[in-house]
Amino acid sequence: MTGTMHVADDQGDTTHTWDTAEPSTVREIEELFREAQASGRLVYCQTENGSGEQVRLATWNPEEHTELFVAPRLVGG
Repeated sequence: MTGTMHVADDQGDTTHTWDTAEPSTVREIEELFREAQASGRLVYCQTENGSGEQVRLATWNPEEHTELFVAPRLVGG
């Protein structure tokens, strides 16, 4: 099973992929999760009804959550 993580940051939109048949790629995504959480960014997946749902590393299933989006926290004003 393959998946994609889209990271939006000051560098633009970077896409990272993983394949559950290649554990090293899953570990790379886990590291990106840790970096995102440590810097206060949020990781989301799109639900069946089209809304977003936050995903945490502890609840991430690489075979279920196959398309992830990482975005900075936005502050309203």
